[in-house]
Amino acid sequence: MKRRMMLLASAAMLIFAGCSSSKVTSSWKEPQNSLNRPNKILVVGLFDSQDKVVRNQMEKQLAEELKANGINAVTAYGLYGPAYFQDLTEKEVLKKIKGNNIDAVITINLIDKNKERRFVAGPRYGNAGGGYRYNPFLGGWVYKPYYMPYYRGGHFETNVDYYFETNLYSVSDKKLIYSVETQSYDPSSISGLANDYSKSVVKDIKKKNVLNEM
Repeated sequence: MKRRMMLLASAAMLIFAGCSSSKVTSSWKEPQNSLNRPNKILVVGLFDSQDKVVRNQMEKQLAEELKANGINAVTAYGLYGPAYFQDLTEKEVLKKIKGNNIDAVITINLIDKNKERRFVAGPRYGNAGGGYRYNPFLGGWVYKPYYMPYYRGGHFETNVDYYFETNLYSVSDKKLIYSVETQSYDPSSISGLANDYSKSVVKDIKKKNVLNEM
C-alpha cells in the first residue's frame, strides 16, 4: 500500500510539472482596430530598478515567444540598456523608438504579488486489521476488516502568485490596441515564470487575432 501511494505521488508530480503555472484572467481588444503585422515590436518591462534580472528575463522571453510566432520583436533592455528612457520626455522616447523602425510597443507591468502560507499534511498511513461480528442475516459470525487512518507530521508551504498587466500600443497614433491580465501561480523559477507567462499571452494574442495574419 505504501509503495503504491509513493508511485501515485510521483506520477502526480510529473503531471503537474508539465502544466503551465500562468493563465489569462481577462483580456480586451480594441474592436475598431487591429494592427497589421508590425515591422518591429518593442517589449518593455515596467519594473522597479532593483528588479533588473526579472525585467530582463520577462522581456527576453516574451520577445522570443513573439519571434517564434513570426513577429519581429526586440527588448528595451537589449536595445537601450538597463537605464532606458530614464529622464526622457514622451516626445524624446517616441523619437528614439521611431528611429529604430519600431511601430508597436508591448509593456509588461507587475500589478500585484500575493503570498499565501498553508499547512500540508504528511503522508497518510494506517493500521489494517479486522474482527468477527455476529450478523443474524448471514446466520453467524462474520469477519469484518477495518482500517484506522492517521497522519504523520506535515510542513508549511509558502505559495507566491504574480499578477501582470500587458498592454500593446500602436506607435503611430499612441492608441491602446490590446490589454491582458494574467496570473502566475507559484512559479519554481524566474525563467519558468517568464516562459509560462509569455506562452499564455501570445496564445491569447493569436486567439483574439490582435495582430492580423499572426
